[in-house]
Amino acid sequence: MARTAGFDDNLPAVMIGKNEGAALRASGATTLSAVATFQEFIIEDNKDILAGFSGQGPTNVDFAVKPDVTSVGVNVLSSITCVGKPAGCPGDGSGWAFFQGTSMSTPHIAGSAAVLLQLHNDWSPAQVKSALVNRADLLVKDAVTGTHDVGPTAQGTGRENLSVSADATTWMDPVSASFGKVTVGHPTSVTITLSNPTGSAETFTVSVSKFTPDTFGGTVSSIYDAGILSSGDDRITVPGSVMVPANGSTTMTVTVNSSHGDVVQGWINLDGPGSNDLHFAYYAQVGR
Repeated sequence: MARTAGFDDNLPAVMIGKNEGAALRASGATTLSAVATFQEFIIEDNKDILAGFSGQGPTNVDFAVKPDVTSVGVNVLSSITCVGKPAGCPGDGSGWAFFQGTSMSTPHIAGSAAVLLQLHNDWSPAQVKSALVNRADLLVKDAVTGTHDVGPTAQGTGRENLSVSADATTWMDPVSASFGKVTVGHPTSVTITLSNPTGSAETFTVSVSKFTPDTFGGTVSSIYDAGILSSGDDRITVPGSVMVPANGSTTMTVTVNSSHGDVVQGWINLDGPGSNDLHFAYYAQVGR
């Protein structure tokens, strides 16, 4: 789900050694108390800035939107000790090391999925995925300036927001509209299924946010996928609204039809009652 790494936000880790674990298991104790001092490290200056080394999509074969979503992956206080590590590790070298990469961001997503399953043990894997992906925060910025938006093949639907995901009442399948290669003059559609298990019908207003890549006068290389968001995209057709019946599902159709070769990309927003909003990415490579 999350192939990229991304943001400065450092969380404490608590571990016990193998010998201590074996002793606890052998004791047969069913309860345990422990005293620990937590330290939190926050580097606000780099919050929600996509790491320069993050992998980007689309996929090589079918040109699908990837990543689905991003998560914390830079300067994470890890479960790896500083023993034997060079200077720069916390304290006297016996503490925990800071790491970055997919090996940091992916566990955040996996842990978030586990939390959602603990809260909602009747959710399917597809529902868990949609809750994390379609309710992420679309606010990730470029690695060079930290001020420009980045595209759907750099951040997916944005940085996960577990608190918002936990309150999901509507799910989408698939979680994005990946059109792949599209021929000019041949409209191509993707059908999204929306499911609503609640006892009340839900109506969403649909809008489109177009993403246009930009190097901003050569200040941001195109490899960082920075660009500009604008309202509306005449290359994409979506319904003005969609109603999902109580305890039921419905479909919405997204169609891409560009009159010339172009990369068509952005996000489709579904604004629902209260805070029940969703969004998903769309991406197509249109050519002759």
